[in-house]
Amino acid sequence: MEKLISYFETIPSVHRSLILAGGITFFYLIEYIMPLFEFKYKKWQHAVPNLVFTLTSIIVNFILALLVMIPLVAWGKANNFGLLYWLPSMPAWLFTLLGLMLLDLTGAYLVHLVEHKVKWMWRFHLVHHTDVHVDTTSANRHHPGESVFRFIFT
Repeated sequence: MEKLISYFETIPSVHRSLILAGGITFFYLIEYIMPLFEFKYKKWQHAVPNLVFTLTSIIVNFILALLVMIPLVAWGKANNFGLLYWLPSMPAWLFTLLGLMLLDLTGAYLVHLVEHKVKWMWRFHLVHHTDVHVDTTSANRHHPGESVFRFIFT
């Protein structure tokens, strides 16, 4: 478990990119090979704008991580600041699980809920919900501004 934690603490950007691209490709191929229903549209043409949205989100996330997140995390670690520092001592596996749950709660679920409730944020999030042919590529169809929202919540 410690090796796994260490790997993800220092995971190279290339590995992250391969995990993302590999996951999208894997599930896209499963949908293509064993579809649940007949596609009445050109699947590859449909994927292009969604992949462009994915690429712009990756670029925005990379810039935000490089310029803001990395320095903030370093500051938080140096000053023992953040939710995880307030938790009592516990086994590494439980600490990791709880940390992932807190991160998912704030950086994914909570921001998603707010995007549905706040009108001006909904306009950004609507890009995700306006895909007329939902498939694997729809999952990453986000307005680049949504990356900023998720970053702020995270």
